[in-house]
Amino acid sequence: MLAFEAKNAAGGIHGRMLQLIQEDDEADPTKAVALAQKLITQDKVVAAFACTNSTTTLAVVPVFMEYKIPHLTSALNATITQKGSKYVFRDCPAGPAYEKSIVDFMVGKGFKKFAIISDTSAYGKGEAEYQTNALKAHGLEPLAVEWYGIEDKDFTGQLTKILQTNPEVILFGGSEVASGLIAKQARQLGFTGQFAGGAAIGTTKFVEVAGDAAEGTYYSNPYISNDLNDLTRDFAARYKARWGDEPESHGAKAYDGATVLIMALEKAYPDITPERITEELHKICGVQGLQGTICYDENGEGLHEVGIGVVKDGKLTPVSVK
Repeated sequence: MLAFEAKNAAGGIHGRMLQLIQEDDEADPTKAVALAQKLITQDKVVAAFACTNSTTTLAVVPVFMEYKIPHLTSALNATITQKGSKYVFRDCPAGPAYEKSIVDFMVGKGFKKFAIISDTSAYGKGEAEYQTNALKAHGLEPLAVEWYGIEDKDFTGQLTKILQTNPEVILFGGSEVASGLIAKQARQLGFTGQFAGGAAIGTTKFVEVAGDAAEGTYYSNPYISNDLNDLTRDFAARYKARWGDEPESHGAKAYDGATVLIMALEKAYPDITPERITEELHKICGVQGLQGTICYDENGEGLHEVGIGVVKDGKLTPVSVK
């Protein structure tokens, strides 16, 4: 929304104002499909941001492909861009980039005994798979892999099984809230080892939910700090002025997605049709975004690298930058 507001304030696309229609799929794939069809057939959108969750995104990919409408997603499941659709574009790295990087980093620090806990959504299953594959690349196997439902709040059973294997590291594969609760409950059960994870862990929500248990947790993320460079500092200042909060990775992904879409709209003008917008999105390469340099391939993947951070004194703190 921040990028759209700035573009409209500057005159829009050659005088044409950008209109953003917001709908909430409530992480429900059936509702997501219905809303996608509504946006396409009733609202006549020329492009969309759909969706933020992997399960719902996988559900709507065929819809947008059928109607030939480009859509950007911040969902991480790697198979989203492997369904044969030229209309889907990811505005962040895919899940394997996060999990390979964090596993490589943790193994490099000398850890060899890992356990995985993740949810049963498409996102969670994907993250656990990428973590397992990254461990296997180092000749390692997870000591335990435990699952939970996305609405679960008590993880005592799964953690008890994990702790019986004596891991040095527990890898998180689920959401910010669930992972925060897991960290807190693991400490209560006596776990004194290391926590680590991907995109969901490098968020203030994880730190807020986990409390003191978050301290020392390592995470991987393409948007590792608001103070990384002039671009991130400018974004952070404008974001805080508009919303009153410090931005994090979710906001950075959305902003980068909006930025490339606006670029494609400008290039497509005066023929602002879904097909032309799609063509222009595929041409985007060498664009410096908040998360790195964006260059879309034929599958709609434009970002591939992440950095490493740690929760230090309750703050998300860079360790290594991509």
